[in-house]
Order: sequence, then structure tokens, then C-alpha cells
Amino acid sequence: MPFPKLYIYIAGLLNDPISMISSLHDPELGPIVFKIHPRSTRISIRLAQEGIKVTIPSEAFYSKALTFIEEHRAKLLDHRKKNSSGNHYLIDESHPLKTHTFTVQVVATDRQQVFFHLADKTLTVEYPRQRDVNSPAVQKAIHNGIVYFLRQDAKKVLPQKTSEWAFKSGLKYKSIKIQVSTTRWGSCSSVNNINLSLFLLLLPEHLIDYVIVHELCHTVEHNHSERFWSKVEQILPDHKALRNELKHHPISSWA
Repeated sequence: MPFPKLYIYIAGLLNDPISMISSLHDPELGPIVFKIHPRSTRISIRLAQEGIKVTIPSEAFYSKALTFIEEHRAKLLDHRKKNSSGNHYLIDESHPLKTHTFTVQVVATDRQQVFFHLADKTLTVEYPRQRDVNSPAVQKAIHNGIVYFLRQDAKKVLPQKTSEWAFKSGLKYKSIKIQVSTTRWGSCSSVNNINLSLFLLLLPEHLIDYVIVHELCHTVEHNHSERFWSKVEQILPDHKALRNELKHHPISSWA
């Protein structure tokens, strides 16, 4: 008998009455809970905050579900990483993160909670060794902590950089605001208020400069006309290459 079709849902738990029959912890996938739903006709899998929820019609499907998960492991890992904590960027011992002002180092310790310590340009993130570092809850805590420290540094670095580029280019802006934007690196209002995303600190310095110059040029051209790009080119002759490079750094990876 062929296995039922795999259904992947990014959602919460089923509302109908169900009974748990087994649970396990997979080193890569994290907690996996198997539940029986009498009215179910197929194996279904939900990626929830707590881990992976597997619903099967009866206990007879348990071994098939295990085999099915193994066959679709790569697909499940991909979905899990992309939807973990609402973020796409995984941070653990094997996936370090270097920002403009500090480097993130993740280590397992005997602590009961996720702990952060910033010293000598290194942000050390300690997490409970009994927890799966790639679990949604731990990843969310890590991301929130990193955002906190990025915000503090962004408020110091980005206004200073904007002021320096405004002086070099002779362009003027009214105010600058640092935001937790995950849709735009920056923007400029009709009255020349500049908004910059704190996630700019995740970019190489030359791309940070490009975004700032881009927004400063909007203070004289509030569009993307030829005159606008001509102004950008006067300040950054290699702006086309910089613009193309920026496309390989999607801000949405932190959404």
C-alpha cells in the first residue's frame, strides 16, 4: 500500500479530540509528537512552535509515519528552518553571525535560560545544553537578544555615518530614525526625514554606506528617475555594482 500524501501545515494544533500515543526527540528536527485522530485518513504533519506534530489514523500507521518522516527529512528541515520563530536566519554553533559591530558566539552551558554577554566586540549567547538550540523557542530568544544589541549599536553608528555622508555630499536631511524594519533597508519621507533599519548592521560596511547615500539622494529627488541615479553616481560611481550586491542580502531573512 503506497504511503498517504504528505501535508505540511504551518499552524497550531488540531481542534478535534485527539490522543497522544508517543513522542520522541530528533537531533535535527527537535521534538516530534505522534497523535491519533480517529477521523483522519492520512498522515499529516504540522510545524508548530513546540516542534513537529504528527497525526495518524491509528497506531498501525506509527511505523509508516516514522519511515515517512525519514524520507521527507530534508524537506521538513527546510520548512522548519524557514519558519523557526518567524525568522529565516538560523543561528547556532555551526551558523555564526558577524555584524558590523560585534560577532555572535553561541555556546551550550548549564544555565536555565538564554543569557547574553557583550565584551571585546563578541556577543556570547549561552543557552541551556538540555535544550535544542535550533528549536523555535531558543531561536526566538537568540534573535530577540541580538536585535536588542543591534538596536543599541545602530543608534550610535547609523546617525553618525549619515551625518558624515551628508557632509561629504552636501546633502541635507531633517531627521533620522532607527527602526526595526524587515521590509526596507531605509526610506526618506517627503519632508526629508530618513528612516534606517537597524538590520543595516548585518551588511558589509560598503553596503551600509550605499543605503545611506541612496536615502540622502532622495532628499533632492523623491523618485528613482535618471536625475536621482545620476546624483547617486556622483557620490558612488560604482553604485550599480553595489545595488546588485545588496540584492544578495535580503532583509526579509530577519522577518
